[in-house]
Amino acid sequence: MLNERLDVRTRERWTQMHTNTAQVLNQILRDRQFKEWENRLRELESMGHIPRGTVRQVEHSENQKSASSGSTDEGPVGKDVI
Repeated sequence: MLNERLDVRTRERWTQMHTNTAQVLNQILRDRQFKEWENRLRELESMGHIPRGTVRQVEHSENQKSASSGSTDEGPVGKDVI
């Protein structure tokens, strides 16, 4: 923010709010894009363009990678798989 009439504290507060808002909006966009990709993958599977279970295979390989790196995180909670 380049408004020189505002004091430093107000500009800092505005910058922090702007940064937090941008982070939230970026996360929402990422989540929406991920959902769209999952839906598109399901459509392609149902039409027979790609083998069924591709989503599970990808997630399985990702879980193996995280297990080999020592991570105990099993992936995002609440994500539905086909």
